[in-house]
This record gives sequence, structure tokens and C-alpha cells, in this order.
Amino acid sequence: MEPKFWILEKREDSIKFIVEGIDVPFANALRRTMLADVPTFAVDEVEFFENDSALFDEIIAHRIGLIPLTTPVERFSLDALELDDYTVTLSLEAEGPGIVYSGDLKSSDDGVKPANENIPIVKLAEGQRLTLNAYARLGRGKDHAKWQPGFVYYKYLTKIHVSKEVPDWKELKALAERRGLPVEEADDELVITATRAFYLPRKFDEYIGDKIREEIIPGSFVFTVETNGELPVEEIVSIALKILMRKSDRFINELHKLAD
Repeated sequence: MEPKFWILEKREDSIKFIVEGIDVPFANALRRTMLADVPTFAVDEVEFFENDSALFDEIIAHRIGLIPLTTPVERFSLDALELDDYTVTLSLEAEGPGIVYSGDLKSSDDGVKPANENIPIVKLAEGQRLTLNAYARLGRGKDHAKWQPGFVYYKYLTKIHVSKEVPDWKELKALAERRGLPVEEADDELVITATRAFYLPRKFDEYIGDKIREEIIPGSFVFTVETNGELPVEEIVSIALKILMRKSDRFINELHKLAD
């Protein structure tokens, strides 16, 4: 069966979609590629010139390293297997009293800057100063979590069949509709398509397996992808698919070399 894809829900920072016609190994490969291989910018080195705060240099450097930085898709070949060796400098010069935020970092490249300006870094007391340069580079999540572009998970697409012999079956129908799940009603049963997690109240436990059963739709998976802000969420999926294709092409070429 040829794979099919359709979007269930699209928000500014997340997307939920169904892929039909694939198996578990491919679904897991896609998930792992999005998390581990899609590159983003992150601070990889911090040079301190002055730090009078209550935190050690290492703690501040760790916090800055975990700040998501926007990554301009149009300027870099993010689907390439080798990364561009490009460095962006983010400078910081602050004096207390007050809280130093991610938005106080001044970037040498307008395309690479904190995705969220309101992440607190450190609180400075009266007279305390913090001066530093942070150097951001492209990297991948498989090398460090700070380069992960977001959060990805998937589940089997399932249908829950509820016999109308179950007392209070209308309660389950109302619950599914409140959750925004598709509900089909036949003469003798309800069919709830679980495009997201759907937990039955414990009062229905005794009917599970007999009058309530779950059907797994073969080869169909519901993916949820959330971005940290480095990349548009749809780009995370698109780049991951391109990387998978490039890796497959490279593997096939190596096999041909061995055969020759």
C-alpha cells in the first residue's frame, strides 16, 4: 500500500498528522530522525569576561546552551549529511539589579537569535555585572539534547468499539466528542477513532474485552510534533524525510560498490 499522509491539527508550535501505509520500523526511524538528525543552532561555547553573579560560569553557560535559537532554513542545507561550519556570536553585557533574560543576548546574525526572549538566565544584585560572548553552531540532537528541534511522539491509530449494551454508553460518546474525536454511531455500537489518547473512566473497566474492544488499524500511526522554536514545525518533518532519503541513497550506493 502506498503511504498516505494527512494533517489532523496544525498550530503555530505543533502539528498532528496521520501516516498510513508504513510499518513500525519506519515510524520509529522518522521519529528518531526528527529528534536526532535535524540540525539547529545552539550555543556550544561561552567566553566569560566578567561574572559577579551568584552562579558559577559553568551553570550560566549550561543555561545559555539550552536556549532555543532560531535557525534560518533558507540559508542552510539542513537536510545535508554534513553541516555548514558557521559560527554566530551572541554577546551579553548586563548590570544589576535585575534579571538577565535570553532577549538580552545580542546576535551577530539577525537570523540566529533566541526563539523566546523571556527565558531567565540569572538574577543580578546591585552592582553585579555579567559580560560574555556565546558562540552558536549548527549541531544535531544525537550529539547533545540542546540541538534537538523539539519533541516527537507517535501512537497507533486505533478504533474503540463500544456496544450499546454497555450502560451509560452515551457518556462515552459525549466524552469522545468533548475530546474532539470522530464518533460513528451504528444500530448496535459506537465506533470512536482515537486520534489522540483516550482513557475510559474506571467504571467501564469490567466491559473491556467483551463489550468494549480496541481495534488497531494496521500500518496507521498518529504523529505529534512540537517545536522548541528553532524551526517551523512543518520544516522539522520535511527536513527529516529528506535526511532519511539521503541516508537511504547513500546506503544503496554503498551496496552497489560492494556488489561491483
